[in-house]
Amino acid sequence: MTSSSFFFLVAVVAIALVSPLINAFSPSHTSSSSSVRHPTTPLSMGIFDSIGKAFSNEEYGAPPDAVKATARHILVPSLDDANQVLEEIGRGETSFAALAGKYSTCPSKSSGGSLGSFGPGTMVKEFDEVVFNPETKMGEIKGPIQTQFGYHLLVVDKRTGGGDWY
Repeated sequence: MTSSSFFFLVAVVAIALVSPLINAFSPSHTSSSSSVRHPTTPLSMGIFDSIGKAFSNEEYGAPPDAVKATARHILVPSLDDANQVLEEIGRGETSFAALAGKYSTCPSKSSGGSLGSFGPGTMVKEFDEVVFNPETKMGEIKGPIQTQFGYHLLVVDKRTGGGDWY
């Protein structure tokens, strides 16, 4: 490639890149008292357009909301302990949060067993299978659920995202 060809190519690319800026300040884009408007057409740069499209997200739209759940639990070491807590819950004399503070071995007991909001795969598999199961009703106590940490009594307070599969 000769130096004159190279400079010609650089000039063409520079004009193609600067042209939209020049068009932005043309009389058709600025307010004027003239009633004559000159239509403008978008600048097409051939191969550069396809590169720009590769990095745009026009075809896909906004991403869906992330699937998340908010839950509380009581973690106890044995099945007998879990059944004892379930009996106390059944009597209705004490709240779930109070029982979490009294019996749970998880640090979340200081916040009534609240685990906050989390997505699938954050907790152990057995936990996720209950929390993100469409048949699990909000506010219903599920369990005992055995995991590597012990036995859980679980309440799902909220689920968001994921479309209408709840």
